[in-house]
Amino acid sequence: MTMTDYIIQCALGKEIVQVDGLDKILSELKAQGRNINQLTMLANMGRVSVVQSEDLIAAYSKLCSQLEKIAREVE
Repeated sequence: MTMTDYIIQCALGKEIVQVDGLDKILSELKAQGRNINQLTMLANMGRVSVVQSEDLIAAYSKLCSQLEKIAREVE
């Protein structure tokens, strides 16, 4: 089954809701993903051994809160 076939099968008979305003959240999520990938590469190279993750955790918490709020509004 192709990805297109899978998506069509999942969407058949269901209400599809388009949510406007996710551009900023998606952009932030991509940026955080790039940062995590860079940290992982540096750690694997042995160039980084300790990461202060408080800022990362705070950013993800904020992002998760925003996504939860949107999910509640769509339901």
